[in-house]
Amino acid sequence: MPTRTLSLIALTAIIGSMIVATKLDASDNERTHRKYCQEVAVWAAEAARGIDPHHRTGHPDYRGNAAEICPGMRPAP
Repeated sequence: MPTRTLSLIALTAIIGSMIVATKLDASDNERTHRKYCQEVAVWAAEAARGIDPHHRTGHPDYRGNAAEICPGMRPAP
């Protein structure tokens, strides 16, 4: 009987660890997504102000999807 109890405890710990890992991974993905959108927005704002690309901060929309995935971003005219 103790072996079965230990197995159940181990299984519960493994499942709990998997749930925590999944939540942490989702949080990292959200943070990465938000950072990408912020950097693209900075690049676009500086482009609109006429700042030379070599002197801009942020980065261009190298994925080509900011208009669809970033809130408030619109395609460049």
